[in-house]
Amino acid sequence: MEWKNSLVALYVATFVSLFSLIRLVARKKPWRSTYWYGREKQPWLRTPKRRGAASTVLPSTAEQNTRASNSTHLYKDLYHKLQHLEQYPQILPTARDILISLFSETLELASQKPKAGILSIHEYSRDALSDFQRKEDDKVMDQWEEYLTRRMAKGPREMFSTKDEAKWWLVQSSPVKYVDGAWLGHINKITTPFYLRHVTKNAWQVLSEELGDGDIEKNHVYIYRRLMEVVEPQLPTGDDPDFIHPRHKLNEHGVWKAAVAQLLISLFPHQFLPEIIGFNMHYEAIALSTLKAAKELKELGFDPYYFILHISIDNGDSGHTAMALEVAMEYMALIQKRDGDAAAQHTWKRIQAGYILSKCLPTAPVCPSFKNPTPSPLQNIERFPRSDLEAEVIRIFKAKAAVSQKIHCSSRIKFGGHTITEWLAPRALEFEQKQMEFLDALSNTKPWIYKGDSERSRFLKELSWKGRMFGSFTPSEVCTVREWIDSLGGGQGYNNPKFYWHFIGKNEIPSEKIFQEQDIRADHPVFSPVSANSICTQVLPSISCLPRAASINATVIPNLSIFFPLWFAHPCLLEDFVCIPAKTTSPISCSILKILRAQSGFGAEDAIVAGMDEVRRNNNIGLVDLGLEMVRRSGFSEPTCLRDVLNTWKSDFALFMLHLCKRPTENVGLLLGLTMAFVDLHNTISLSSTLLSEDSQHLLGVMVDRERRNIDICLEVLQTTPPHFLDFCRGYHLGRAEIDRCFDQTSKQ
Repeated sequence: MEWKNSLVALYVATFVSLFSLIRLVARKKPWRSTYWYGREKQPWLRTPKRRGAASTVLPSTAEQNTRASNSTHLYKDLYHKLQHLEQYPQILPTARDILISLFSETLELASQKPKAGILSIHEYSRDALSDFQRKEDDKVMDQWEEYLTRRMAKGPREMFSTKDEAKWWLVQSSPVKYVDGAWLGHINKITTPFYLRHVTKNAWQVLSEELGDGDIEKNHVYIYRRLMEVVEPQLPTGDDPDFIHPRHKLNEHGVWKAAVAQLLISLFPHQFLPEIIGFNMHYEAIALSTLKAAKELKELGFDPYYFILHISIDNGDSGHTAMALEVAMEYMALIQKRDGDAAAQHTWKRIQAGYILSKCLPTAPVCPSFKNPTPSPLQNIERFPRSDLEAEVIRIFKAKAAVSQKIHCSSRIKFGGHTITEWLAPRALEFEQKQMEFLDALSNTKPWIYKGDSERSRFLKELSWKGRMFGSFTPSEVCTVREWIDSLGGGQGYNNPKFYWHFIGKNEIPSEKIFQEQDIRADHPVFSPVSANSICTQVLPSISCLPRAASINATVIPNLSIFFPLWFAHPCLLEDFVCIPAKTTSPISCSILKILRAQSGFGAEDAIVAGMDEVRRNNNIGLVDLGLEMVRRSGFSEPTCLRDVLNTWKSDFALFMLHLCKRPTENVGLLLGLTMAFVDLHNTISLSSTLLSEDSQHLLGVMVDRERRNIDICLEVLQTTPPHFLDFCRGYHLGRAEIDRCFDQTSKQ
């Protein structure tokens, strides 16, 4: 009998264990995998603890479509505003929040496979990165070979079933093609620390070649625009406000998201330089989709040259793949030498983050006939709730709404276009779309919510003693709301926005704080509180003609306290003209690009892109290099950055130029007029043996010839628009007046 009881007990125990296991598996969320590999060595792989429990029920198709539509609208709006930042500087903190959110989203996705891709390089070395890039290139080539084998065996096309699909794909790809190169738009600024300029110049050379080195026929955006004139003639240019209008039916969410990511990451070249370098390294590598598109578009009768160009110019030997890899390696070597191994490892994490952002935001849409009929819940939608913490906040507000809906009837407070009573109406928060709208509207309403700063947020004060809502939330609920507000400092997105900070091992820096502390002498972007043009009207001469000013006496040694701040600051004048690719397809922008190339020390433009030849060239000396030589020859300590210069030699005019250049569209004539005045200065210094060596004088003289040729082209265009020509004249004479002060022999040294 005892053995029977034991057998029964064994059966019961086995059943209970099996049942418990089934329940455990059933409860496990498929999208929240635990990252076991390297957990002890890599604490950033640990999943952060979260409060509450988000629902695992997948949204319906209608809900997915609604969310995708709303999210796409957000990215379209950003796409336009980021290309017209002069008009919308107030979006900068939000832009930074969204960028960090995208870093977190893509890193969390990539971290599910920490042994794969760039994350497989735990400790950086030059050999490890070279080997990784070679294997990645080999993998693409193997896939291409397999594809060609299938096609030779009479296999079907694998990107476009029909000509109509190919047309659809080309049109839907236009948002990202019209920002081709944008991620490098601000990488080489005058505010870049001088020791980094060799690295950032080599990266900027990639952008220059994307823009055709000033030859409009070779400009990648221009080439794609020409293709669109055949495929979809009614489609506006990428920077046109009409481009984002719904009637054009550009609704591929992933494309808009990838395009906005390129614009976002470019905006903060000093805060996210490692990430930009990593992004560049992935984006410039050859892609299988580019190879396939070139072949299949030709088969269907479309001009494939845009894609053929990217296959050839991005090659891994002398093209952009090789250049991007060299930039990353040079940057890592520089950090390791200056700051040590620990700093280099931290920098490597950040390069990985940028690389992953590019890799996990694919830019090519998928044609309808090739789409998965049952897409992943993460495909083309923003999951909501976006974290367990957010789910718990929604649970709290839903519970409060049920018992407080009429209490707020007398309140006149509105946020997101609705009163509190409307937000908390019966069943208003029953639907996920309304929940998302409610949280997003509330989180963007100051002073009630200051993202990342619960202490400043009035909402928390109202929940505390003597607040109007004291006692309506329990201590644990107040704690949850506080955590939620503090979590907003990194932006809202796919998942925990703090994941990026965990990954790179750095404390979170709220965007609001960043933009409160920016210095025009060292940071980018910085916008003056008033229009620069309103300042100009108070100081500019009312001159409408352009008599060339008298030559400057090259035998006179300039007043160095006036001269040096002007010399080091004035390269800023044209920098922001070529940061938005869609704005670089005019004769003026092409000429400005050539002027910038000359001023930065790049070689003269050739019929063939320079590629790695430019990276390896030795005499690539620009205005900053010449300025440092003059400082040394004058017996002063060498400055490390523009802020050092302007701390040593104060100059209101230098600061004026730095503010003016942030608004190139508004101030095109003024900036070009000032540039021509400084070309006169360049010419004078090229004749002075006191400040420069003979070799440097020669290089500066060659630079002057290149500058003058292209300034003359700009002037011809400006003369067709009287207001711009007037500004050009005023800018020239204003600049010459300040430069002439340097050579006034009555001024003190």
